[in-house]
This record gives sequence, C-alpha cells and structure tokens, in this order.
Amino acid sequence: MDSEKIRSRARDYGIDLVGEMPTASSPVTFLVVSRGKQQQRVTAVAVSPLTLTELEHILPLPAKGPVVALGSRVTPRNADALRDVGVNFIDEAGNGYLSLGDTLIDVRGRTPDSAAGLRKPAKSASLFTEKRSQVILAVISWPDLLAARLQDLARAAGASVSFTQKTLVALESANFLDRFGPRDHASLRNIDSLIDGWAAAFTSGLGSRENTRAFRGTFDPSRLSPDGPPLYLSGEAVAPWIARNITWTIYADGIPRDAAQAGRWARDDESPTLFLREKFWTEPVPARTRESARLREAPPLLVYADLLASGDSREREAAQRLRNDNARLRAH
Repeated sequence: MDSEKIRSRARDYGIDLVGEMPTASSPVTFLVVSRGKQQQRVTAVAVSPLTLTELEHILPLPAKGPVVALGSRVTPRNADALRDVGVNFIDEAGNGYLSLGDTLIDVRGRTPDSAAGLRKPAKSASLFTEKRSQVILAVISWPDLLAARLQDLARAAGASVSFTQKTLVALESANFLDRFGPRDHASLRNIDSLIDGWAAAFTSGLGSRENTRAFRGTFDPSRLSPDGPPLYLSGEAVAPWIARNITWTIYADGIPRDAAQAGRWARDDESPTLFLREKFWTEPVPARTRESARLREAPPLLVYADLLASGDSREREAAQRLRNDNARLRAH
C-alpha cells in the first residue's frame, strides 16, 4: 500500500489524514481526519486485500468509533460490502467512502489510470451546509421537481436559482444525482447514503441551537386562531408511534404570537418544552393538515432528523419506523 498516494487521494476530496499511516507491519493506527475546522479521530487499518473479511481478521467489528480501511485497490463488490456495514475506506485510485460528521464522500469506478486525472469534488466535502441541505431536502421530499423548472425547485428549497443549480452539480459530483443537464431529467441515486449524511449534519446546521428558539410553556392546537399563518409540526408531535408527546417542534415564519400568548411561552434553554425554527421551504403541493387548517406536518425528512436529533430512545425508534414506512426516505 502506498500511503502517500492515499493521502493524496484524500486531499483531492478536501480531506487531510493527519498522523502515522498504518502499514503491513503495523496495520492499526489512529489518524485525525481533518476538513477545514472539523476534525474526527478514527481507527485506520491497512488491509490487503481490501475486503471486509480481511479487515475483520485484523480488527473485529463493530469497533469503538469510526474505522477507515486503507489499501491498494478495492473492487466494486468489496466496496459495497464495506459501505453496507458503515466502514469508511480509500484506495490508491481514489475510490472512497467517508461518512464522518457532515462530510459524506462516495466515489466509485476509479482505476489507477484515471487517478491522475481525478477531478476534485471539493463541493462534496461540504455538501451538507445549511443552504445546500435546504436544496437536498427539497429534492428528496419532492423528487418530481428534478423534472420541473429550476425556478420551481429553488422556490421550494428557499434558495436562489444559481445556488440551487450549483448544489445539483455538487450532488452529481458526489454520485447522488444522475444526468443533471439542460436536456436531461435528473434522478436521485444512493438515496440511503444521502439521507444518512443529511441527517448527520442536521444538528450542526439546520437543527443547530443557533437556529432554534427554545421555550417553556404549552401548545394547544384548539386555541389557534383559524386565520393565522400555517405552523408545521415535526419530531415526536407527529410520530404516531409515540402515544403522548412531551415536547413540540414547530417550524413557522417567526413566533406565532397567538400560540405563544395562549401557551404562555417563556424563553428557556435549560428545560424547554417547545422548539421553534424558521420555516425555509415552500411545498409545491399542500402539506398534510392536522387538527386545524393552520396546523400542518413538516416534510418527512425533517421529521426524521428531528426525531434522531432528540437523543431519546423512543424518538430514535420512531425515526427508524418512519424511515421504513415512508417511500421518500428509502431506496426503491
């Protein structure tokens, strides 16, 4: 295994592998995977041949913390096997899978001859920024928009047309989109990995504390004024598998004054019962309503991420059931 080639391939993707690389004589080391200001400590394993079976001979799985398998060459079948169990890997040709924090890279089909001309997919390393996550939510939630005017997709995502187009190009470069071009109708691919990466980045982006206003109080849908702006519920409040929700997660255009006054909301970052975030999307088809016409459900991908982000075992179980039951949240 040529360690410097692998470091070089990682740098092509905006990633630095910091530390002592593993070797045949010392096959397990610890590296820091660095991208910009983000860093992640990983167990690095030199594997020859680069297969799941050989990896498990060296390091029994599951391991504590993330693992990156490194080797001369990974075949498509072996790459699939490693990817399926969540093992990150990079080979000398630039084939690689890295799912760490808000970084998700999935490059396939590289050969030693093509490595020299490897195009830098720098955008894939920062694919899940807040604004790009808005566009990704739109294409997952309403995939028909990929065949519509770019302006329609941009409006749904709450982004500019130019930014939306650049995000689609980045999705194609990261192998999540087929045939994006002026005469083609694009389609999503590797949707499970795309959703995993989107949800992993949610708590540091769209769902971050900086983007959330926390309150303590009550929320009674029956006391909502019928003619106010719509409120979109997410998280456990719309999970049918949770009999009684303890908290409310609401997306709205600003603070809903009638609800806040009726429920006596007070800012509380220590033990909140209500989480309020700005609604950024515009649905191309009406969202499902609930107890009143004003009360609607947030897109399933957002509900899924909010459930996962809670850290509560009931909500994480509900998130998995939602993903299993919703066709938009799984590969076809």
